[in-house]
Amino acid sequence: MWLGGQLGALLAASMVIGGGDAEGTFLATIVGHYVGALGVFWLLARNKDSNAIGFVIRGGDFAFLALGLVLQMAVALLFLPISELLFPDGRPQQEVAESLANAETTLVQIVLVFAYVVVGPAVEELTYRGVLLRALEPRGKWFAIIVSSTVFAAIHLPGIDPSDLWRSALLYIPPFLILGMLLAWLTLRNGRLGPAIFLHSGFNLLAAFVFLLPPELIEQVS
Repeated sequence: MWLGGQLGALLAASMVIGGGDAEGTFLATIVGHYVGALGVFWLLARNKDSNAIGFVIRGGDFAFLALGLVLQMAVALLFLPISELLFPDGRPQQEVAESLANAETTLVQIVLVFAYVVVGPAVEELTYRGVLLRALEPRGKWFAIIVSSTVFAAIHLPGIDPSDLWRSALLYIPPFLILGMLLAWLTLRNGRLGPAIFLHSGFNLLAAFVFLLPPELIEQVS
């Protein structure tokens, strides 16, 4: 699914890069990424029992959105001393944060927030908890949780500043590992993806909101 997303993004960008502007190419890349990932998922799941994936959402799952917001704040506070130690002059932005902060139009911001808060969590939960976690579960609950969470964290490495990869990885990968383990545990505990999707969305929602704030306001608050 991850490779399908990369291929979809590449194909979509190549279709518009000649006659489209930078904004059009960027938006096509986002759409292509998720279409490619979901296309591979469809191929994987078309002959499977839908209950094996656990893509079930219930009304009570909405409460996990608030839990995701709280988790994002707790993780940010937990890793604040490490951030100040590793990057005393300010930590580097992730690729998503940089894209949101530098978006030139409102349309790009809306698409990015929708992808980051709605589509992205759903696709990632299908990939890492719906497919990978379930495939690893026969080897043991904690084996499945640890391995799937490690893959989930490692897959975010391309979004880290390559100019200072190791320090950035020390700062950003542990929070993704913690998030991945909690999402995996929630999925196994509930037997479905709904709670994990909403918790993941809430986690991303607070980050997206902060990324969209004017830099001057963030400096005043800090």
